[in-house]
Amino acid sequence: MAAARDESGRFIKGVSGNPKGRAKKEREDRYREITLNTCTFDDWTRIIKKAVQQAKSGDSVARKWLADYLIGTPIQRQEIGGKDGGPVLITTIADTALLDELKNL
Repeated sequence: MAAARDESGRFIKGVSGNPKGRAKKEREDRYREITLNTCTFDDWTRIIKKAVQQAKSGDSVARKWLADYLIGTPIQRQEIGGKDGGPVLITTIADTALLDELKNL
């Protein structure tokens, strides 16, 4: 079902574009239950051993998968710098007035 739009093709204000909403928790619980009942500890052990073997053989996907499970996915970090890599200067109107006063000392 397409989302409700006006004559210009824009979304109509107040009308949900996703009328079914998010999948219910019961559905997630059922999928988890099926997974746990299907994949035994022995199955999981064989899967991990195979991934380790593949990672040691140079498989970068297996290596990444293992690393994500063992140490977690890396946190994305961004360095923010000011002009020419200098510090970021954050000023407000009050800061500007104070700076003007300090310049006059």
